[in-house]
Amino acid sequence: MRRSTIPVLLIALTTLAGCGGSADDPGTAASPSSPSSPSSPASSPGAPTSGSPSGATAPATGIALSMPNSTVRAPADWTHAKDLTRYEDGADSPDNLAYVMLGEIDAFGSDASAAELADNRLSANVYERAPKKLPVAELDGTPAYHLAGPVSATQYIEEYGAIVRDRIVTLTFSFNDKVTRAERDEVVASVLPTFAWQ
Repeated sequence: MRRSTIPVLLIALTTLAGCGGSADDPGTAASPSSPSSPSSPASSPGAPTSGSPSGATAPATGIALSMPNSTVRAPADWTHAKDLTRYEDGADSPDNLAYVMLGEIDAFGSDASAAELADNRLSANVYERAPKKLPVAELDGTPAYHLAGPVSATQYIEEYGAIVRDRIVTLTFSFNDKVTRAERDEVVASVLPTFAWQ
């Protein structure tokens, strides 16, 4: 799977942020539908919500992905991705059918909300199909846009993004169509709770 679209999307988000304003159904059980203040691990961003017992998926314990203002853990046994730009850090699944990418670029003073960032991201879509805009979620207590869905016949993405400290931060999960929805949901549910601002 190629990650060449990630830097392009980050640059497009930067450009648009300055302006202001099929397959399975998108989303996972781990995706909060609205911001809430975290008070315990069970209510932290990415914790299972309705329909899932709290703590059903253990947080990821693999390699740490790190950018200047954010960090996240990949699932165990995933390896650092190769051929990355300076704007991203990523990990690949052992079978190379999935990856998680942490991206971060300058926001150039933008104060776009999570919803505005989602709209900007969709306007700059470089995929064959656009993912679906889902309700605002959270990344470590900060409102974040949430997009998910099939973007081609063989690729499904789940993406979160927010502006923090004048940086646009994105957390993108990409899955080959051979990865089941349950497997996707488990990866997202294990990784999201490990996301932290630094």
